[in-house]
Amino acid sequence: KLNKEKMDIDLLHPDRWEEEKKYKTKRLVQAPNSFFMDVKCPSCFHITTIFSHAQTVIKCQGCGQVLCHPTGGKCKLELGTGWRRKQKVQTQYFSNIPRYAELWKLNKNL
Repeated sequence: KLNKEKMDIDLLHPDRWEEEKKYKTKRLVQAPNSFFMDVKCPSCFHITTIFSHAQTVIKCQGCGQVLCHPTGGKCKLELGTGWRRKQKVQTQYFSNIPRYAELWKLNKNL
């Protein structure tokens, strides 16, 4: 007979906070730690898209004010800058292939 004892942790439903602490390849579902974000300049309110782990100083395209500094990991945002995580955009497959109607219009003009 098998000895069926209950485990201390549930492997199929891990705690969300413990999963975030784990290394990116040791999680139940592997996912990167980095992301793109929109950063709003506090002086001119211009929105700039930057990478969360940027390795260079990022300046505002509108006024030239410094928005973030690199730290070796995630970049450090300046005080007063607002930010939000960019939404994942689903790309359409075969987006660069012209449609049949467009091909017909092109061939009609020849």
